[in-house]
Amino acid sequence: MSYVYLNGDFIKAEEAMVSVFDQGLLYGDGIFESFRSIGDRIYQFPQHYQRLLQSAAALCYPRTFTQQKLEAILMELRARNNLNDAYYRITITRGKGQVGFQRELENDLTCLVIGREFQAVDSALYQQGIQLRVAQTRRNAPEAISPKIKSISNLNSLLGRLEARAAGAFEVIMLNNKDHICEGAAANIFWVKDKWVFTPDASTGLLEGVTRSTIMRLCEESLNLRVITGEFKLQDLKFADEVFITSTSLEVMPVVKVDNFTVNQGQVGPVAHHLRDELHRDMGKSA
Repeated sequence: MSYVYLNGDFIKAEEAMVSVFDQGLLYGDGIFESFRSIGDRIYQFPQHYQRLLQSAAALCYPRTFTQQKLEAILMELRARNNLNDAYYRITITRGKGQVGFQRELENDLTCLVIGREFQAVDSALYQQGIQLRVAQTRRNAPEAISPKIKSISNLNSLLGRLEARAAGAFEVIMLNNKDHICEGAAANIFWVKDKWVFTPDASTGLLEGVTRSTIMRLCEESLNLRVITGEFKLQDLKFADEVFITSTSLEVMPVVKVDNFTVNQGQVGPVAHHLRDELHRDMGKSA
């Protein structure tokens, strides 16, 4: 039996119900944020909380929780669900409303928080590396939908992930409308050349992942590697010594193939391994 937090109450997951008129269900009018904890420590919690506030402000949602209140909810879920290393997701929608163009935008928000044990991907993938597919679907232009909003209306990324699945790839590389490398469907991308680490700039329209910022810091502080952000083309990857993707759940995942192009003769490079080790130290995770 597991519990969730829904609109002020901790209830059994199988008893949780949301209105069929919820604006998140009908219109994708909602935001989300995910967190990880190592034991009772929520990793990078202030940064994730600030991004949640950023998303909420962009959609004119009032502030739902203080940082302290949300942390208390997560810890209560950890206790009720008997979690150790946990994965949490908070979803906030505009709540129960109306159907149609003239629907009200001032409703009581729906707030759902789910907590479960963190489920890592197959550890063998970190040793053998993964394949990426260059998606035909382009990343939404930032002028159309701000990448600073972590929206539940995630169709753009879903189309990319469907392309990856159809191609038998682990993830995709999504380009923007200027043919610049942007990001994956649910991950940021990095590559290494000599003592330099490259990653697309926020100006390309990517979501500035919290893990992305951490990896950039660890590259320079722990590995003495200079990080360069900019606008890059796919051709730049062909000169890379190694490629990897990052996210809250994937951590640092090595890439050995992009479409039909093999990276580093199909061998996982050392930087991805070292960075994952450094990330674990930063998280306070035991070896």
